[in-house]
Amino acid sequence: MKTGEGWLAIWPVVAFFLGGLATQVAGWINHRRQRAEKAEDAMAEVRRRREEFELAHLVDCNELMRQARTRLGEYSTALRNYHNARADDQLTSEVGQAFTDSCIAFETAHANLASQVGFIFDDEVRRLVQAGAEQLVSTYERLLFSDDVEDERLDVDGPLNEAYVALSSRVRIIYAGRAA
Repeated sequence: MKTGEGWLAIWPVVAFFLGGLATQVAGWINHRRQRAEKAEDAMAEVRRRREEFELAHLVDCNELMRQARTRLGEYSTALRNYHNARADDQLTSEVGQAFTDSCIAFETAHANLASQVGFIFDDEVRRLVQAGAEQLVSTYERLLFSDDVEDERLDVDGPLNEAYVALSSRVRIIYAGRAA
């Protein structure tokens, strides 16, 4: 056997092993790429679910703030009617019941709002919504314990408007991020 002929017999074996090695390396690279894509898809899904959760709670908080504000206005009217009827010695059970119902309606609306505030992820938005909710309660209490109901104003629009602006701004930011 000549010296060159031995190498000719070995090349197919070497090529076979190199081909197998190349196949293994390509498979490993594909596997890593697929794992990275799956991880990226999983992160995108987590991000999407987080945004949906946050959006739902931002919209809920906005609606609950509006309901609490409306119930505070109804409470103010019922309280004024109650005081006027009592002063005119015309207090009826209907007037008393309307006042009691308005108290319960406001307190329920405020409790519903307070239970949702903690689900707001953005710290500044949460702080502003809490400030609006606290302003509603302090106005409610101020009205309840005031002697001169006619002179009292529902001075809650400043903190509530700041909270409404913060909520709507956060919703726009989330939707802008989705569009990008």
